[in-house]
Amino acid sequence: MKPMSQTLHDAEYYDIIDEENHVIKCTLCPVECTMLMGERGKCLARKNIDGKLYNLTYGATDMKIDMIEKQHVYHFMPNSRAQTFTTYNCNLDCDYCPMPDKAFLEPDQYVGKKLAPDQVAMFGMASGSKVICFGEAEPLISFEWVRDSARLAKERGLRVLLRTNAYFNKEPVEEILQYIDAVTIDIKSISDEGYEKNCHRGSFEHIKSIIKLIFEHEKLIELNLVIHEKLGNGAEEARKLAEWIKTELSLDVPLHLARLLPAHRLKELTTTSTQLLEEAYKAAKDTGLHFVYLDNVPDHDTNNTYCPGCNELLIRRTSTSTELLRISLNGFCNKCQKQLNIVFK
Repeated sequence: MKPMSQTLHDAEYYDIIDEENHVIKCTLCPVECTMLMGERGKCLARKNIDGKLYNLTYGATDMKIDMIEKQHVYHFMPNSRAQTFTTYNCNLDCDYCPMPDKAFLEPDQYVGKKLAPDQVAMFGMASGSKVICFGEAEPLISFEWVRDSARLAKERGLRVLLRTNAYFNKEPVEEILQYIDAVTIDIKSISDEGYEKNCHRGSFEHIKSIIKLIFEHEKLIELNLVIHEKLGNGAEEARKLAEWIKTELSLDVPLHLARLLPAHRLKELTTTSTQLLEEAYKAAKDTGLHFVYLDNVPDHDTNNTYCPGCNELLIRRTSTSTELLRISLNGFCNKCQKQLNIVFK
């Protein structure tokens, strides 16, 4: 497929450091790249041209329709189809990145589609999906496009899901949350040292502050942690993360513990053992969290949702389907009438 033509779009969130010499600093994320004229940030997607910052990824996307559960989301519009818009480039550099062909691509090599925000809303409505999702690579690198598209989608009655690594500054996150209904966050480590080792930048301390910000804005939130010995993410890390969720957020925030599917620089690793995943699951559940799931473990009982009040099976998930059982569309358990942190409409 022929690479798409590159279109410049004014970027936001940057400071002018030296007007005479056209030096600027991007403030979209905490990396805060300082760029001389003609330079790009570490994400490769934002460039200093004559002292102005431009977004090189505006509108660059691929489209697909998936069940929403594919995005590590179990409590937002379960069993719904989501029109997903994938994006390019990332502000992290994870050794196990599952899509390096998108995360580290030069902008002049994009081979997907180029869509304006009104086309995003149009395709979302035409697909028959109730939800559009921005995910894969890191959508907030194309902040202006995601914001503009999400705003139009909301105006036309669609629900909007964002999947992100959450390593962004407070001001742009607060702005985009106006147009977002739910957020799923891929956590790479529970320490700054783990981020530096596995992703070569990033800070869990900062990401925790953004997670709390999203939660305080009353968005439905789900968290995802990849489990593997090589990453330093095991049962103890799952327990610590669960304790933090319990203390700082809510017992009802879902935690997904995912099997590593080796890729990129770590493609020679074996996948995470079921034993380690089950140990991590038990450690997280023992903290009292109501909803802990194992991801990338097809047809495992921990894919299902049980009522934390009476332990009734509410939603059964298999590798091919999601079955709603004893749960109302208002989010109540039909057996004990407990209100659940699950959104259907």
